[in-house]
Amino acid sequence: MTLWDYKNHDGDNLIRLWARKERLTPRERGQLNQKLDTLVRIGFDLAHGTFLRGPIEDHTYKLVVHSTRMLRPMLCRGPLDNHAEATLLCGAIERDWKLDPPDALARAAKHREHIRSSKGSARVGHERF
Repeated sequence: MTLWDYKNHDGDNLIRLWARKERLTPRERGQLNQKLDTLVRIGFDLAHGTFLRGPIEDHTYKLVVHSTRMLRPMLCRGPLDNHAEATLLCGAIERDWKLDPPDALARAAKHREHIRSSKGSARVGHERF
């Protein structure tokens, strides 16, 4: 499975920007990398229910990373090839059972649609945390 990151109209990798903005600790970055490496290796079906939840809404899943904070990056299968790729759509943190930012699911859906309409040019190969 190939892993991608969403990039906006300006060409910025929003997942990378989220990690910087949130000042993820080395431990948090390591845990994220570990979960994503495992997802790439075993795929959505085996990861589902262990550290991958969803679809939460439409085609959006959340990666579950328990650390000092509850990291919840939003991702989807594909969206161009649902069997061979996954795309990180936006970053989120869960606080008191609510996502921060509150519109994370809407952002993820919007970013997924942007990737589909741009035929993949709105994403870049995943950059490890």
